[in-house]
Amino acid sequence: MQEHIRQLFSENIQTMIATGESLAAPLENAACVIVNNLVSGGKVICCGDGATQALAHHVAQLLLDQFETERPCLPAVALQAQNSSLQHNHQLDYLARQIKALGTSNDVLLVISLTGSEPCLIKAVEAALTSDMKIIALTVEGSGELSGLLNQQDVELKVPSQRRARIFECYTFLLHSLCELIDITLFPQQEDL
Repeated sequence: MQEHIRQLFSENIQTMIATGESLAAPLENAACVIVNNLVSGGKVICCGDGATQALAHHVAQLLLDQFETERPCLPAVALQAQNSSLQHNHQLDYLARQIKALGTSNDVLLVISLTGSEPCLIKAVEAALTSDMKIIALTVEGSGELSGLLNQQDVELKVPSQRRARIFECYTFLLHSLCELIDITLFPQQEDL
């Protein structure tokens, strides 16, 4: 069992290294897109489906409250999960309906997808595009339908792995890195920490 444990750590490290090599420039670009939108008076709207919904709430809270150091609150919101109060015919567009109600062209949609084929996330991206929002998408290789919706102004952070556990671990690290990049750009005095 200990050998298996070491193998898990090794797999995580290898996935993180591959992700760092392939996503350094897109991650920087994503931070710049969010910073520019925040400076222009926009907000970050975060969404996920299933397990990634927890990550959406986590990153929204880090932006709204603080990441590692005290700083002013940044406007961010995580979309609500589907609940029983929504009528049956709105089951797949519950995120899109929230984006239509809350999103503006100054905002950024941060969408977190484990497959790229979740119908509710695809509809959310379509709604964001209709509202002229910029999109930052955390995706995986083979996430064709969601990836295919993205425009030139959007940023895709595509993790080079097929194992959901490794992907989720990378997503958490990417989101924490994104928060740090936003903080050191908006509040450079915090960079020394």
